Amino acid sequence: MFTRTKTFHRQDGSRRQYLQIVKTCRERGKVRQKVVCNLGRVEELHHGGVDTLIEGLAKFSEKLTVIDAGKDLLAHEAKEYGSVLIFHRLFESVGLTESIARCLAQHHHLIPVTDALCAMVLNRILAPGSKLRVYEWLQEVYAPSWASLKLHHLYRSLDVLAQHKEEIEQALYAQVRNLFDLNLNVVFYDTTSVYFEGRGPEGMAQRGFSKDKRPDLKQVVIGILLTEEGIPIGCEVFPGNTYDGTTVKTMLAMLSGRFKLGKIIFVADRGMVSEKNLSLLEAEGYQYIVGVKMRQLRQVRDTVLATPGRYRQVEDNLKVKETTVAGTRYVICFNPQEADKDREDRDAIVANLERKLHGRTLSKVLTGDAKRFCRLCAGEAVLNQDKIAKEARYDGKYVLRTTTTLPSEDVARAYKQLWMVERAFRDLKNIFKIRPVFHWTPSRVHGHIFVCFLAFLLTATLARRLSEQGVKESVHEVIRDVRRMKAVTLEVKHEAYLLRTELKGSAHHAFRAVGLRVPSQVQRV
Repeated sequence: MFTRTKTFHRQDGSRRQYLQIVKTCRERGKVRQKVVCNLGRVEELHHGGVDTLIEGLAKFSEKLTVIDAGKDLLAHEAKEYGSVLIFHRLFESVGLTESIARCLAQHHHLIPVTDALCAMVLNRILAPGSKLRVYEWLQEVYAPSWASLKLHHLYRSLDVLAQHKEEIEQALYAQVRNLFDLNLNVVFYDTTSVYFEGRGPEGMAQRGFSKDKRPDLKQVVIGILLTEEGIPIGCEVFPGNTYDGTTVKTMLAMLSGRFKLGKIIFVADRGMVSEKNLSLLEAEGYQYIVGVKMRQLRQVRDTVLATPGRYRQVEDNLKVKETTVAGTRYVICFNPQEADKDREDRDAIVANLERKLHGRTLSKVLTGDAKRFCRLCAGEAVLNQDKIAKEARYDGKYVLRTTTTLPSEDVARAYKQLWMVERAFRDLKNIFKIRPVFHWTPSRVHGHIFVCFLAFLLTATLARRLSEQGVKESVHEVIRDVRRMKAVTLEVKHEAYLLRTELKGSAHHAFRAVGLRVPSQVQRV
């Protein structure tokens, strides 16, 4: 439909114009225009009649209603909101704000250290990046208290964090233990390596065994302690050329000195095992469950694995039996699924070696798989059938050494929980982006790693609280939904307001888990 004017000429020579609403239609194959209604004389409508008519018709137009409402409304920007509220609350509830304040009381810092550290920890959880990227990211989240942060505040706060790491860590442990009534009967320990881009700090950045498969780069070694519930309680940084086993002494000092832990069971992988370390554990009064190297230790290889008797079924993929040799208790674990996989892998390797031997492509100097399963005979490489047969003894098996009196099933289950530490390292590297490290002073490196540790602690704390609430979704699914809650800053008739978007998915679980009310949908700023 459209409007048109229609002119009529009168007998006295005058004329009148009328405003009409007309629609186009097709009748008998021809296009015609039909008058829907006459709105009146144009000269009369010029005296406010048209305006009154338009206002009346506008009530029936959604688009015009919005346009009219928007005359006094200006939307400035939308920023991330929900995630900042949730993790800022967790930052306070685990005692970080309070413990940092105590540390700052010893100095006269003029920079907002607490805000800077909180921002860096939350960035590691939500959008990890360099410190320059953190500074840019501050513009993407709604956190008025961070408005004054500068880039140099972030770097200098890392130095403060590194200086007071032990005090903060000790206070965190006490607070988290009270929050969750943690079961500290068992503590898990493991290490990983993290590489540098660049030279790194002298003396700390060293080349060593890289668990990231980057032997070309300098690195540091990180040790982490976890509770039975998967809550991290401490971390330590070692030079990159440190052997895993030599870190145990430091971590034991942390347990007994910093955390005052007494009767606990220390669980560690076979890389930590040495008679010296086991003696240290016993001297400190700790019981232990540790993996042992089956092939290198003669007593395990020749005596423990030869233990007669049937395995007892513990789980679908776990059977156990135990033995005591020279006063030392061992638990032999067997995984039928892993045994099948080990056998299939070995058969594939042997078949490949047979093809190479047939084609005489193997060098006389045996390396890799050929070294494991071949031998030199009269200058020629041949399959070592005896070695292949002996290797089958290890299929699907691992051996544990323990001083506990726990049933062998519980020993095996406790050791299997070491996957929590492996997952923690995987999260630190993949989710919190702990690597690569670009800092080149020791305090900045320590501060960066501790920031990542704190990010992991807050995420683990949220996961624990969600679990206590019976939430089925994973913590990362909940965080994803919480991040969808935005803060839109509005100006209505020159008054500032904050409009939050609706909660989506499982976001409401996070607010309930941390004991935080969902903000009002509209707030005056």
